[in-house]
Amino acid sequence: MALTKNKLKGILPAIVTPTDKEGNVDKVKTRRLVNYLIETGCGGIVPLGGTGEYAALSPTDRVTLVEIVVDETNGRVPVVAGILSPGFKEALSAGMDFKKAGADALMLVTPYYVRPAQEGIRKYYGEFIARVGAPVVIYDIPYRTGVTLDPWTIEKIVNDNEMIIGLKACNTDLAHFSRMMSLVGNKISVLSGEEYLFMSEVIMGAKGGILATANAFPKPWVKMFEKIEKGDIEGAKKIHFGLIPLMDAVFAEMNPGPLKEAMAMVGMNVGHALRPLMTPSPENMKRLRKVVKGLLNAPL
Repeated sequence: MALTKNKLKGILPAIVTPTDKEGNVDKVKTRRLVNYLIETGCGGIVPLGGTGEYAALSPTDRVTLVEIVVDETNGRVPVVAGILSPGFKEALSAGMDFKKAGADALMLVTPYYVRPAQEGIRKYYGEFIARVGAPVVIYDIPYRTGVTLDPWTIEKIVNDNEMIIGLKACNTDLAHFSRMMSLVGNKISVLSGEEYLFMSEVIMGAKGGILATANAFPKPWVKMFEKIEKGDIEGAKKIHFGLIPLMDAVFAEMNPGPLKEAMAMVGMNVGHALRPLMTPSPENMKRLRKVVKGLLNAPL
């Protein structure tokens, strides 16, 4: 699938990595999850983000997951494979592997740990694209990386490279988001990466979202996006507020620990979180069961 600027749109779940009892990628569960999400109207699949436990998987596991997702998707929606490697050579190797596996685009997180300068990040993306030659979605998540991409740096990176087709926005500063949208919102597919801010960011021009909780409850997110597009803000607000208890429960502990348990509760068993994450506390499990039961009995 040839992806270009502004091609990505709608709800693109950042999928969990379904695993078996030994922690290996489970092919059957992965295929089931992919079909479920596509059938509920999602506009793409994003394996190997933080929700996909990138750091807990081996390089072989990561390639296996992308291959399965690409095969099962079969061109129905774009597959955007995440790369959360801290350094250039590892990111480059992963990018080449995922491109070979058939990913339509690569979601590349800003380099972290060393906390580079803005110009260093700009050159990092430019060199990555020059070497890999695949469409790229910038992944800006400063509360995980310790590095914030300035809106003007984002503009330079976008203007530098025709292969930059989108950005996953996880900077929770709405002033930063609005400034960025004024600079690149009409040039690439900016996608919200924050459930709590999704509605506000779509109203400001985001083309959709790369969201974790859409694994368990994709339909309300798809419906909310459609309502915003139609101008039904009150209807969208009702869904947004109805999803807040789910967000609170899922993000009460490190993602995707609670999310994987919530998915089992809706009949989509994907295994448990991988080390070093743990299953949620008894208190939060009780909270999750209550929230999930409520959403299943009274769908938004």
